[in-house]
Amino acid sequence: MIRTRQDIDGVMAAFDDDIEWDVPDSVPWGGVFHGKQEVGSFFASLPEHIDELHVAPQEYIDAGDKVIATGRHHGNIGGEPFETRFAMVWTMSGGVAAKFKEYSDMTPLARLYDAKATA
Repeated sequence: MIRTRQDIDGVMAAFDDDIEWDVPDSVPWGGVFHGKQEVGSFFASLPEHIDELHVAPQEYIDAGDKVIATGRHHGNIGGEPFETRFAMVWTMSGGVAAKFKEYSDMTPLARLYDAKATA
């Protein structure tokens, strides 16, 4: 299960209507998503691919209109655990997130997902 505070409305309210959401496309659920509807669909699709996901930011860096968060993803796919590091760049505008780009090595997740898909 993907663990969240289940406050999807609160999360979506923090996004610009035209947000650009960019996740590495080395995993089947990655890609670039535009607008709240596509980003909402991205979030809704995660349980189809990942059994459990924890996003654990460890540091935030203020860079003017950008905030950089570094940390780790961990969880499991097909009952197998994974962990990987990330850097996320959030571009802020008018007090909301206008752009999001994630940089992470998705290889461990892709391998587990491929193994689950072929099992």
